[in-house]
Amino acid sequence: MSKLQKKKPAILKKEKKIQSETSSDSSLKSSTLSSTGKAAAVLSGKKLKIEKTVGDVKKGEPNFFQKAVEFFREVKVELKKVTWPTRKQTVGTTIVVVVFVFVIAAFLGLFDYALSKIVQVVLT
Repeated sequence: MSKLQKKKPAILKKEKKIQSETSSDSSLKSSTLSSTGKAAAVLSGKKLKIEKTVGDVKKGEPNFFQKAVEFFREVKVELKKVTWPTRKQTVGTTIVVVVFVFVIAAFLGLFDYALSKIVQVVLT
């Protein structure tokens, strides 16, 4: 297949597959095209008719309020999945962070003091 030719959509490939399957088995009343439920093939006699489900119907862009409500629903679901630390763990890690900050501050302060003295000796 050349790069200029477009591939057929997956729905058409599945439709042909269903048609070939149903030609051998006429007792099949309906089958689903995708596991996500986006479209369903309904056989009436030998004709194949594609019906769109509720999820396929394009609705207008949701407004700001609807987007905000959906966002907060998703936040609530995600926060339920969080494993929160205990109070003891929180206090312990906070102490470690504060001590580490003081150690780094002391190191940087001494380094800055030493460099400023070296610059003063060189310039004077």
